[in-house]
Formats: sequence, C-alpha cells, structure tokens
Amino acid sequence: MKRFLLALSVLLTISLSGCGHHQAAASSEETIYHSDTSAGDCLLCGEGTEASYWGQENVALISLNTFEIKPIEINRYDRLNGQLIEEYAGVISFGGGGSQYGGFSAAMLLEYDRGYATGSLHFYDDEVLDADRAVSFLCADCMNRILPKNLERCFGVGVIHLATKELRMFEKNGGGFGLGDFHIDYHVEGEKCDSLWLDILIFYCPVRYGNEP
Repeated sequence: MKRFLLALSVLLTISLSGCGHHQAAASSEETIYHSDTSAGDCLLCGEGTEASYWGQENVALISLNTFEIKPIEINRYDRLNGQLIEEYAGVISFGGGGSQYGGFSAAMLLEYDRGYATGSLHFYDDEVLDADRAVSFLCADCMNRILPKNLERCFGVGVIHLATKELRMFEKNGGGFGLGDFHIDYHVEGEKCDSLWLDILIFYCPVRYGNEP
C-alpha cells in the first residue's frame, strides 16, 4: 500500500508539473502578432467605421487585407429607420461585383423568405492573407484572436457577424462553420478567371424550439 501511495504521489507530481508547463507554454504563445494600431482605433473592437449595417442580425464578407465589407442581407432592414422588416418579401435578389480596392469579387443570390444566400467568391488579390496589411486596421488583441498561427491556412477573406463582430476566416482545408444563428458552408474550387474561388451557402438557422440549454 505504501508503495502504491508513493507511486501515485509521484505520478500526480509529474502530471501537475506537466500541466503547469503546458499552460505556461500556451500562455507564451498567445501573443503572436503585434500591431501599432490601438484598441481605440481598431476597426473591429474600437470606434471603427460608422456604417448602418453594424448591429444587424446578418453576416458579411470581409477582406482583412483592405477591410472592405460586403453585407449579405438575408434579414431585411429598413434603410431609413434601421428596423428589422419581419414580413413576407415575395422576391429573391441577385447581386454582387468586385471589391473597391482590387481584392475579392462575389456574386450572391438571396432568398429572403427562406433565409439563405448562395453564390460564389473569387479571391483575386485576397487569395493570400497579408498580416502586414491587416495590422493597419486591427489591434494586436484582435489579430491574435482571429488569425491562426499558420497564415498559410487562410485566405484573405472571411465572414463577420454584423451584430457581434465575431469573425471567421475562410480556410483552404475548411468546409464550413457556424457564426451565431448562421451557418456558412463552402467548398474551395480550382482556378477560374485566374483566381481560386469558393462555392458558398449561407443560411439563417436560429434555435427552433425555445432557448438553447
């Protein structure tokens, strides 16, 4: 019994010391990216840019190389008073185009009454995520929260929730993710018009029966 207790004590000591080392290592790895942009000037967590779409229960495509944002208005809002329009639309819409600063281009079909959008995104100049450009828009905390250690996993474009500002980047080996009450499904395709591109399906799927547990 004494030998058993002694062995157990040694194992616990090794285990705890190992955990402590792992936590210290993880803590030292938290800060990977540095930025001279202050939290107050950060376009994500700071004052940012004023736009009518912030706060909406919608998502948007966003380039971290240029911080250009293209909202996807699955939930419709009144452009004058900003109120959610909760009534039957009876129409679908199709639109898109290239970004203002020469990055990605997207074309999306929106089915308002069914709560989904589908389309394609061509990366062009945003195929590569450039951290040196992203730091001019984002503070260090946001950079380290959003970006993975290996930038080669990501493209320069992602999806942002306009109400919470939660942001997820498209990844080269990814296939989908949730973002609040939205689910984004995507598939990376080959080159088309000299650019890699994605097929995208975005649908609004809030909890159906009461609150989440």
